[in-house]
Amino acid sequence: MITLSSGNVETVIDAEHGARLSSVRFGETELLVQRTHDDSFSWGCYPMAPWAGRTRNGIFEYQGTSVQLPINSPPHAIHGLVHDAAWQVVNSSPTSATLRVDLDQRWPFAGWVEHRISVDSTSVNLQLTVHAIDRSDEKNSMPAQVGWHPWFVRPVQLEAEFKTMYVRDSDGIASAQRVQRVQQQHDLMHGPLDDCFTDALSAPLLKYENGLVVRLESDCSHWVVYNEPSHAICVEPQSGPPNGLNSEPLVVSPDHPLTRYFRLTALGYP
Repeated sequence: MITLSSGNVETVIDAEHGARLSSVRFGETELLVQRTHDDSFSWGCYPMAPWAGRTRNGIFEYQGTSVQLPINSPPHAIHGLVHDAAWQVVNSSPTSATLRVDLDQRWPFAGWVEHRISVDSTSVNLQLTVHAIDRSDEKNSMPAQVGWHPWFVRPVQLEAEFKTMYVRDSDGIASAQRVQRVQQQHDLMHGPLDDCFTDALSAPLLKYENGLVVRLESDCSHWVVYNEPSHAICVEPQSGPPNGLNSEPLVVSPDHPLTRYFRLTALGYP
């Protein structure tokens, strides 16, 4: 466990369980669902790589080759391969840490992932990068996605506006069909959601009953909102939609890593 703190901001990093944030505290308020069992999917805030969300049936095509991923949520493969891995701590200080992990045999391309975490007096800053390794005997490029899966503990109100929502198909996965409309606060909290949005009109806000307001910022193009659990809500920045390895793949090469950031900022304290 690595604890970073600055002023009223404190976060704890669990290197053994996916380099995830196991705790984020702004003042006296804990933002994240705590670990209570061995399930690697449903607590903290963990990085997702080399894909985010669901990959349909664990299969994607790349350069004419079909790749079968491990099925970890039948019948699909979800949330990448690093959330359940032990990461190496490259360096750490009282306010920052860098961790890395090699992509293992479950991924048929040579690469590694870096997670940088830092805090300042108002924010927790995350940066996730997927690197491809230059090897003459293997393919040098690969498809990839990155994202984060935070479990924000309720009670909390989400205020967000998106112009576009992906329509889910019969498998519950974002399809190519999109609906162009503004999704406002009451739409996002009124009914159950496990949906992907894009074209954010403003940064999503988390509003707590004690007056704390937290702004969520990212250069990720997509957000998945999952509000079905009674105890938590997930607001997940992703570099592409679910099943993106098939529908909207990004290509990583040794000279062109994939990097995105996620920032949580306290706008007001109780």
